Formats: sequence, C-alpha cells, structure tokens
Amino acid sequence: MAMSDLREHLQNHFGLDDFRPRQREVIEDVLGGKDVLCVMPTGAGKSLCYQLPAIVGGGLTVVVSPLISLMEDQVQQLSDEGLPALLLNSSLNAAEQREVIAKLHQDFNGLLYVAPERFFAASFRSTLDQLRPKLFAVDEAHCVSQWGHDFRPEYSRLGDVRERLGNPPTIALTATATDDVREDIILNLRLSEPSIVITGFDRPNLAYESRRVAKVAEKTNELLGMFRQEPGSAIVYCATRKAVDEVTALLNERLKDRAIFAYHAGMDQAARTANQEQFMQTDRAIAVATNAFGMGINKPDIRLVVHYNMPGTLEAYYQEAGRAGRDGLPARCVMLFSFQDRRMQEFFIDKIGQENPGTDPAVIEELKTHATRKLELMLRYGQTHDCRRRMILDYFGDSAEVHGCNCDVCRRNHGDIEVTAGPVVDEEVTLLIRQMLSAIARLNGKFGVGAIAEVLVGERSERTQRWGLETLSVFGLLKLYGTKPVIAMLHRLLEAGLARQRRLGDQRFGSVVELTAAGVGVMKGTQPPPGTLVDLKPSARRRRETKVTAQDAEEEQIDPETMARFEKLRAARLELSRAKQLPPYVICHDSTLKTIARIVPADLESLQQIKGMGPYKVQEYGQALLNALTGSPRRSQHTRLARV
Repeated sequence: MAMSDLREHLQNHFGLDDFRPRQREVIEDVLGGKDVLCVMPTGAGKSLCYQLPAIVGGGLTVVVSPLISLMEDQVQQLSDEGLPALLLNSSLNAAEQREVIAKLHQDFNGLLYVAPERFFAASFRSTLDQLRPKLFAVDEAHCVSQWGHDFRPEYSRLGDVRERLGNPPTIALTATATDDVREDIILNLRLSEPSIVITGFDRPNLAYESRRVAKVAEKTNELLGMFRQEPGSAIVYCATRKAVDEVTALLNERLKDRAIFAYHAGMDQAARTANQEQFMQTDRAIAVATNAFGMGINKPDIRLVVHYNMPGTLEAYYQEAGRAGRDGLPARCVMLFSFQDRRMQEFFIDKIGQENPGTDPAVIEELKTHATRKLELMLRYGQTHDCRRRMILDYFGDSAEVHGCNCDVCRRNHGDIEVTAGPVVDEEVTLLIRQMLSAIARLNGKFGVGAIAEVLVGERSERTQRWGLETLSVFGLLKLYGTKPVIAMLHRLLEAGLARQRRLGDQRFGSVVELTAAGVGVMKGTQPPPGTLVDLKPSARRRRETKVTAQDAEEEQIDPETMARFEKLRAARLELSRAKQLPPYVICHDSTLKTIARIVPADLESLQQIKGMGPYKVQEYGQALLNALTGSPRRSQHTRLARV
C-alpha cells in the first residue's frame, strides 16, 4: 500500500479530513514495522496512531489498556465506525469470554483490547501462545515505569508477553513521560531502536490556576462559586473515596440543576460504568472521581477540571487536568491548594511497598525518596509566582515558547485579574526566614521541630546540653520570640516547601527536619522566599507577651535545697533514659522535675497529683524519682496534693 493513500484511508475509515501534527509520521513508522514510542498530550490523537495501521495493515492487533471503561469506550467507537474490535476483560461473563476466544482461534482480523492482568491468567495461557499479532500496542505506557505516577506491576512484565507473542512490532503510547519514564518504557518493553516521537506537552487552550485554601469550608465555597460561573461539563478530582462521596453529596444538595456522577473503586463495576456512560452523554454534567476516572475518556466539551485535593505528582496533575478542552476550545484547570493535602500525599508515600511485603527495603526507600521529590515539585507548582504553563513544559523537558498564556500568574502579571496583597516578603521577614533555615541546616537533619525551636530561642535543656547544641552560632538567635511562636513559624516553612520532615527508620522518635533544595536557595539568598510567608512574623503584641513570660521565668528564684533535689532528679531521669533508650524529655520535662523538687511528694499517689506525671509515668518512673529525692523508697504516707 502506498503511503500516499494514508489520508484516503483516514477519511474513509475514520471520517477525518487530515492528520494532526506528527500522527502521519508515527503511522508510517508503525506500518514500516518499526518499534515506536509516542508521547502526545491528551487530545492529540494517540489512539489513531495504532488504530489506522491496524485497519490498513490487516491481521490482529493486540492493544493493552489499563481500564475496563477505556476499553469499552474505544471498542464502542470503532464498532460505531464499522471497524472490527473486541475486548477481553472481567466485565464479560464466561460465555462472552468464550465467544471472544473462539473468534481469536478463527484468525480474527482487527483490534483486540486486553487488560494486562489477562496475559497472566492460567485460562488464557494456551490462547496467548497461539496468537501471532502483526502489531502490539501498549496504551498508557507510563504504567510500565516504577518512576511513573501510575505504575502497574503487570505492565512491567509486558516485555515477556511481547516475547511470547513472537516479538511483533510494538507501539507504546502515553501523554505523560519524563526522560526516566521514557527510558523505562523502552527497556521494559524491549523496544528495538525505536522511533521516539514527542509532539510536545503544550496545551495553549488550558488556563492553569492554583487557589490557596486553608479550610474545607473555603474549598466548598470555591467549588460552588466555580460551578455557578461555569455551565459546561466538569470533572472534580479527589484523592480519596471518602472525599468523592462528601463532595458528591454536597454538589447534589447545592446544585439542583446539574447532573452529578460519582466514580471511585469502592463502587461496584456496574455503577461505575453506568455513571461514566451517563456523564459522557449528559450536557453540563459534573463527575466527582478519584484519579482512575477519565483515563482515555474522550468527552470533548469538558470546560473545567478541578483538583479538590492536590495530586502527588505533576505527571498526574497534567494528565488529569488535560481532560479539559479536548475540543481545542478554552477550558480551565483549577487546583484548590491546601497544605493538608500534602500530609495526605505523605501518608500515601509512607504506604509504598506495603502491598508487596517481599520488596527489597532499599528499593522501597528509593521509591519513597523519588515520590517525595515529586511531591515537592507539586508543592512548588501550587505556590509558584512564575508561569504555570512554563513550569509544566520545563518539567517534561519541552522547550516550546509560551505566548499569550492564560494561567492565573500571567493574567495577574498582565493586570487581567485583581491582585490581592502583593506577595513580596520584606527584608525583615526574609532575614527571619533565613535565620530559621540556617538553624535547620546547622542541626544537619538530626532533630525535629521542637529541638530546632529550643536552639533558636536559646532554651537550655537536657537535650541541648547532651548534644552540645548550645555551642551553635544560631543558639538564642530568636530568643525574643519564645518557643511556641518559633515552632509555629517553623511549621509555616514546612508548609511552604522550604523544609521537609523525614521519619526516622524505627519511627519511635517522630520526624526530623531537613532543608529542601528550595530552602537552600532561600537560605543562601539565590531565590526569594515564597509570597505565602509574607505574614510569617508574629504580631508585636504577641512578641511582647512572650518576652515578658520569658523574663518572668528567668527571674523565678529557686532556693539551694530545691536546686539540689532538682539535680538529683535530673540524674535519675538520665539513668532512666539510658535504660529505656528514650530521650530524657520523653520521661518528663525539666518543669515537671522542678515542681517535684519544690513539692517533695511523699509517695506515688502524691506524685501522680503533679502536672506532667500521669498514671503511666508514675508506674514506670515514679519510684526511681522518689528514691532520688530521699535516697530510699517512701511507702507509708498518704498526703494528697492539689494538682499544681
């Protein structure tokens, strides 16, 4: 067949006038028997790159697809166009599956859509070994890579499947693949000198936006406001099933004139399929879903995609947001940015490896580190004051020029939207931020928020003395603020992505704090602090109150006898900490020891009345502390004290 006839086939079989950019190049390589890796943005026409060769080249084409709904959608579209297509997945009953397999044994010519799990089912093994397709197509190929945002273990074994099929020419397709993911796809599918076609990641018709919200109620108001302004079809992406159910109930209650459809894995398959079909067929419909929804969905008139929760990676965000505006007309992609969502994503990262207990711990740790880095980039995207479209393109290595961007940052810079309180951090707050970042750096990722705050305010404690923290140049740098305000400010730095918390291996002592790359840049002055920290500094009134409290504490006089008892109690606490392998402050704080030294409780019952000494601590450490006071246990007195 002459390649010049391709456009005629396109018109005859698919009713399309002409190819989109790079489609023809990909199709010619596939028909020429070459392996191809095709990276095209959502809506650019990836499916045609294997569907047209399948029809023109004849024979069997096996298409791997990750979702039942995606397969059904594709097969229905092909059948509507009179093109031969079958699917084989768990949505078919036993009789329907036998019918499909019978057609395959009768040398079916057309497209067979298969879920990756099917290749490893014992019932399909004999059929698989008899298939000799002319083309093997792997859709959503980023699922092959463990570095991708949607890794599927079955996808990683498709190289073996390809070999069992006789190593047919293979096309791998995805909308989201960074360099490392592309390398994994080529390696795992064992592509031989593939043509690599990357059409770019730019979607000029999409207006990206991030709105910072602090509370769930604010998210609700933002969501309702957007839907009252936008009458077109929309998708709301949530991170959990619970959030899907809550948002669906809210929208059903408040938007009586709109059709709302939920979609998540906790629903049975029939309900999910029905809701997706109704969403596809209903004008002005709203889908509320987890991230599984919409992969490959071809509803061209989606005008708004809202991320109710922040996703964990820019790949996931780009793919999900990209379901808007597939008709090429303007559409909006809005993320409701909340730091609570960061904690949710960190929870997901902590669970990496739990589904496969036999995984090498070193591999799990590497995956967690990789996921954490991607989460930090997602946080940076949500807070950036640079062009969001440019940031997405840079992430995927796309050097395309950006013109006429409609993201919220560019519109604000052009004066197209109202600017609220310019996010410029003044010199005084910038210095404060750098001082705290310096303290984090000096503590070298070995201590948590509490210890860093103690160092910054110059609080002398068992911890600061034991580890020699009082000798650091940052010790007492923020003594005018007090411990609690400094802790609050440190948490703001964590929220802004300048530092991160990392759990220790045994998780017994909580999390330590370390700088991120962004934090290092701000500390060294090579980049400004994010505008979200403009109000970081506590009010003057709060600082005065803190200062007075600190001075009062310093002026409090302790008589020599009480101080001697206090030192004995500290020595006993140190012995307990070594025996229990716990930090001394976990056993009890200095303030509690001072109270015990001043009151001199006579027995365990009296000791329990002192603030900071609950039943557990009295049971575990009480007798040792009483012994430290007197040199011998006290047993007989029953003096009861008012709680101090």
